[in-house]
Amino acid sequence: MYWNEKVELIKRRFSDLDFKDPFRSGGKIIEKIIVKLFGSTWQNFTSAANRSTLLKQGKLLKTCTMNELYKDELPLLGSDQNFWLLLINLPMGSGFHVYDCKYEPLRELLYLSSGQNEQEFCVVDKKYSWLLLFRLNRVKNLVEIYTTGNINIPMIRQIRA
Repeated sequence: MYWNEKVELIKRRFSDLDFKDPFRSGGKIIEKIIVKLFGSTWQNFTSAANRSTLLKQGKLLKTCTMNELYKDELPLLGSDQNFWLLLINLPMGSGFHVYDCKYEPLRELLYLSSGQNEQEFCVVDKKYSWLLLFRLNRVKNLVEIYTTGNINIPMIRQIRA
């Protein structure tokens, strides 16, 4: 199944309030994330082997297992707020996709994009005040969670604990 077909399944399953595909404005949103929170250029971002080194005042928040990520960490996002979900280097389609979504569709998108041994994605505040970068290595069963921006928010304080 192609990526666009998978996204269509998500669109049918969730309301417009819970999930939006900002197809036309996606490039501008991604660029704003790259410039504002990574402090990088598009070219440096796309060619970087380790994007965590590009984060503006980025910090390693935590390492955990894959199970802990899906069971314990991601649910801390809560279900009442929308985020930007930036998927990086998907195995199908273009290299980057961004979506406006709440936790449930975010989780579904991550599941649908999980066919890689190594994966990166970001959960970004809709006002661009903070970002969480997740670097997954399924072979090692290891997830690194990095942050940048205003880290004095309840969800990030809980992850740090």
